[in-house]
Amino acid sequence: MKDKLSIVYDMTLRCPWDCPICCMGAKTEQSACRQELSFDQKLEVIDKIAEATQLRDIRVDFSGGEIFTDLRNVEVIEYAARLLGQDRIGISSSGFRIDDEMALRLSKCISECEMTMDTAPGQPYPLRPMGYAIAAAKAAPFLKKHGISTGIQTVLARSNCREDILRNVYKWVCQEGIDCWSLLKFYPSGRGAAYPHEKLDPDQEVWAVRFIQQLDEANPSPDKPKVDFHYTMKGHPKHSDECRCVKKSIGIMPDGSVTSCFWAVDANTGIIAPKFKLGNLREQSLTDIISGAAAKYWLCCSHHCELTAA
Repeated sequence: MKDKLSIVYDMTLRCPWDCPICCMGAKTEQSACRQELSFDQKLEVIDKIAEATQLRDIRVDFSGGEIFTDLRNVEVIEYAARLLGQDRIGISSSGFRIDDEMALRLSKCISECEMTMDTAPGQPYPLRPMGYAIAAAKAAPFLKKHGISTGIQTVLARSNCREDILRNVYKWVCQEGIDCWSLLKFYPSGRGAAYPHEKLDPDQEVWAVRFIQQLDEANPSPDKPKVDFHYTMKGHPKHSDECRCVKKSIGIMPDGSVTSCFWAVDANTGIIAPKFKLGNLREQSLTDIISGAAAKYWLCCSHHCELTAA
């Protein structure tokens, strides 16, 4: 049986939100797409991913920036679904431009959509622009209507790791019939590197996990969302300090660079250290990249997270 590999393909740096903590350093201006692959090059990336399925069992999550700043990106996703199968395709979006028509189109090519919501819709939050959570709230009913598994992801930072905020988000995901509420801790990558003080300490991680578990345990509804903690969150059985780079996941950047870790990004969307760069799909096949010398560094050794040592 082939090993599973999760790929996060950040298709674009363009985004309408300009979040202070954007892990990709995405931008609102047109210049953000200067280094972005062309439409035809993006299709070639999909071809190379499909070819690599002979080596690994691959799932692709399309992200950004905001993928729907360019509607031709939907054609790329549709092409990927034809080659890989709809069940191996997911997207991460802010909810931007997801209306009834878009959700219907997506229902034929993706298996799930995850949107980020760090506070309940309409609640001011210094790390996101006003309206950010509202966009996800507006998109969710359309996604649900057309049978797309709909997830909400909350990035836990010091500014939102509070009982009232977490309780309100949980209440909202339950009321809206969200399928999965996933929680991960804030990583100071991309523009977020300017906010190291927002990173949770281990005790805060353990507190957040237990508080959310208590919220869920107190909810008797059989239709409540699945609550899923990222494996790096301390305080629950899934927690692990072992790095999963290349063993289980890689990232593809807007310019075609392949990185062992999709969080290993600086404020200018460059890869933070040479050891994290595996290659570039402009010149190489994905098969060669994930079986090359740079990838073997991550595959052959047991690592703890190396972001803080980069």
